[in-house]
Amino acid sequence: MKTRLFAAVAILGLAGWLLSACSILNAASAVTNAGAASSARPTTAKIGSLAPEIDLKSMTGDRIALSKLQGRPVLVNFWATWCGPCREEFPALVRKYKQYQDQGFVVLGVNTQDENSDAGVLTFMENTLVNFPVVRDAGDQLSQAYRVNGLPTSFFVDRSGVLRDTVVGGPMTDDFLDKEFAKINQ
Repeated sequence: MKTRLFAAVAILGLAGWLLSACSILNAASAVTNAGAASSARPTTAKIGSLAPEIDLKSMTGDRIALSKLQGRPVLVNFWATWCGPCREEFPALVRKYKQYQDQGFVVLGVNTQDENSDAGVLTFMENTLVNFPVVRDAGDQLSQAYRVNGLPTSFFVDRSGVLRDTVVGGPMTDDFLDKEFAKINQ
C-alpha cells in the first residue's frame, strides 16, 4: 500500500514538473519569437536598409507603426514647436500630404526634443492645420535610432519600407517634395 501511494505521489510530482517545464519553455519561445519579430528591422537608420520601427500613439490617440505602413510611401519628419525651419516647412508638408494622400502617401510627424506639453503640441498642430499623424518622441529614442542631429530632419521611406533619402535642415519646398515623392512612390 505504501509502495502504491509512493508511486502515485511520484507520478503526480513528475507530471507537475513536466507541466511546469512546458510552461517555461512556451514562455521562453514567445519571448524569443517576439524578439525575432521586432529585430527584423534595424535599430539605426541607414540609406538602403529597412527603416527602424516607429510604434507609438499619435497625438489623436491612434497607434502608428511604421511596419504597418509598408506598401505606402512615407515621409518621416522630425520636428519641434520651437524650430523655425520646422514651422516654415509645415505648410508644404500639409499641401503634399493632401495632394498625394489618395496615392497612399503618409507624412508622419515625429515631435522630438520639445519640452512643450501635449496640449502645446496639439495647439501648434491646430494653428498650422496639420492634417497628418504626429507622434511624440518623449525620450528622444527615435531621434537616436534615426541619428537626428538637427531639426527638421526628414526621412523618405519607399513602399517596401526601405529608407531612400534623408534631408537635414529645411524648409523643404513643394518642388523638392514632389521629386522625393516620385522616388519613393515606385
